[in-house]
Amino acid sequence: MPFTPIAPASLIHQADGVFSIEMSKADPHVMHLVMAWKGTRMLWTRHFGDLADRDAVLGRFVNGGFDLVFLGRVTAIFGPTTINAAVDKLVEEASESRREAAEAAARRQRDRHIINLYAPNTKRGYKLELRRKGEPDAEWSVRYDRAIERDRLCDWVRWQVPRFAEFLKHAEKRGGEALTRLLTDEMFETERRVKKEGRGAGGMRPLRMWRGD
Repeated sequence: MPFTPIAPASLIHQADGVFSIEMSKADPHVMHLVMAWKGTRMLWTRHFGDLADRDAVLGRFVNGGFDLVFLGRVTAIFGPTTINAAVDKLVEEASESRREAAEAAARRQRDRHIINLYAPNTKRGYKLELRRKGEPDAEWSVRYDRAIERDRLCDWVRWQVPRFAEFLKHAEKRGGEALTRLLTDEMFETERRVKKEGRGAGGMRPLRMWRGD
């Protein structure tokens, strides 16, 4: 999560009263490792092109993931190689994590446009439901006591794939029962037309042989 600097404005994190991570409000992309010992000495400076990378590094220092005293002492003696390696690795990991999160969000958004029809048998009855890809719960469902009642409606609904998004919008606006009535009314109308044309399958599922034409 983004880290909010504490007062004074340039001081971000301090350890052992000697080493501190500092950043100027005038240039928030730049981070400094400072040592206050017999004067002030700048041990390390890093420019971050992406503030999200900077926040990841700040968070690691503040939360103790980076040992500021250890890194400060090593840097003071051997130079910035160690801290650069640690920061480079974290920035790479943070960047990859953001990329994966963005891809996952984009995938979820794409999946929302993929709506599937399910006809599960449950202990409470026989259901027909519309569910978006990747979502565990249906946005619309209807339950029947007999499978043949559910299958009768399914014979019509399964050919309405291009309208699934429209159906869910209707349910969101007017409720699931209103959508059920709409689908049932259109099913009855189609059954009457198909029977009149002599193409009905007969019985309780007159659209059983229908192909959506």
